[in-house]
Amino acid sequence: MLSTQPVEADVTDAAPFQELKRLLTASLHLSMQLGEKRGSSWDTQARRLRKVIEFVEQEHAASIDGCIVPTGTEQASRFAQLLLAKRKAAGLKLSELAKLAGVSARTISNVEQNRFAVSRDTLQRLRAIPQLDLQPADIAKAVTEHDDGYNCHIPPGYDTLEMVKDLEALLRGPGCHIEQTNAYLEHRSAMAYVANSQDPAYVAQFREAYPCKAIANKIVAESEKKPLKVIALGPGDGHLEVRLLQHLLGKLKETEIKFVLFDISQPLLTTAYQHTLESLGARSTVETSMVQGNFHNLAQYPQVTGNISKANIKQTRVYLMMGLTISNLDNELRFFLHNFSHCQTGDFLVLDFQQRRSPPTATEAEVRRSDPALNRPVPTATEEWLSTTLRLHCPDLISYQFALELEPQCLIPGSYMLDAIATVNTKTQAERRFSIFRFKRYDEELLLRTLTRFGWHCVTSIAFGAEKSVVALLLVKRDISTKH
Repeated sequence: MLSTQPVEADVTDAAPFQELKRLLTASLHLSMQLGEKRGSSWDTQARRLRKVIEFVEQEHAASIDGCIVPTGTEQASRFAQLLLAKRKAAGLKLSELAKLAGVSARTISNVEQNRFAVSRDTLQRLRAIPQLDLQPADIAKAVTEHDDGYNCHIPPGYDTLEMVKDLEALLRGPGCHIEQTNAYLEHRSAMAYVANSQDPAYVAQFREAYPCKAIANKIVAESEKKPLKVIALGPGDGHLEVRLLQHLLGKLKETEIKFVLFDISQPLLTTAYQHTLESLGARSTVETSMVQGNFHNLAQYPQVTGNISKANIKQTRVYLMMGLTISNLDNELRFFLHNFSHCQTGDFLVLDFQQRRSPPTATEAEVRRSDPALNRPVPTATEEWLSTTLRLHCPDLISYQFALELEPQCLIPGSYMLDAIATVNTKTQAERRFSIFRFKRYDEELLLRTLTRFGWHCVTSIAFGAEKSVVALLLVKRDISTKH
């Protein structure tokens, strides 16, 4: 039997943490034994106990004598401000405080300038100085006063229900162009999209082959290991983005990375967020947040685009447009001209695209012969996903049929588009055609030439996948030398 007697110990000591961990660990072992005999329901409870044990360990590690040790960029920044204010109130010069604490003046300067977070030992030394009057309550208030626990931003006026109503109205009309974000706006269409993204053939040919490690190494090398703000635009289920993040974490400290998930689809946004938490683990100090919105209006979201911390430490932004996102844009030129106009020299962009199988000078007939997608039916998983909106919002639906139609010339020189056209038959209306989704192909040289006009220069280009038909690009923002 486990003892239930209260532990008589000061909560500021290590003893209660250790005793609590002992009791929880014993409970965990018993739960695991019962799980072996009585099934998976006990396994669920065991997982919950592991999380509680991790929490206790974190609380123990984050406290000394009941005092919070600042962790993470934001907490360190606020402690730096507190220490500076306390030193000035005490009338102490930096060198005088350093002498009293028994540390170098550079150490105090680094903490006050938030170059480094204060260490456990230095914090203990500072608290021992009577003139400084650095109380645990002061520290706790300083490092937590802005930590409200919220990690999701939804802008005013952003109404998903109204967007669904607008989609319904379009599908009741005579046929039209449907903006692509509607393909995963709702839960059912989002589920179908995830199923399509996790199709074994797609995973093997695209996701598993994606050069995340090589790109992460290049980012770290080019950024000179500066703090990063990684912004995933339209991440879907977030699998590719998290893989890249994990490789970055292998080269940088967790406290040097902020991760922002930005998507128009609330179901996909929360799916990507949960996958991030599960992948990074309970102890991760990576600041992960969600923003629901339309990335075509990126400039309206300072929570996403801002890159200066409160301590005036510049963060290098790393924008991710993975999963062939660029090919889904209706107007790439407008997107790069306006939505990335805030980017500064040194910011990064990761994107990928499918290469065209024929030269830019190819005739339409040659394009048709060379592109595999135009010579086979639309894959079942893709059709299941794209048809979800039709099945949800056409109550009198009789049948539908998908086909890819070629648009041989697009805005980016050397690119062409495959338009997914749904021919729809219903009980109450004549046959209608809807453009549901679009897939584009690019010529690498001409695409890079276009992006250079907007100040984006290629750091590395890696072809991968079946027949090396997909290219992953790492781009860095430089001063625009030519007008566009």
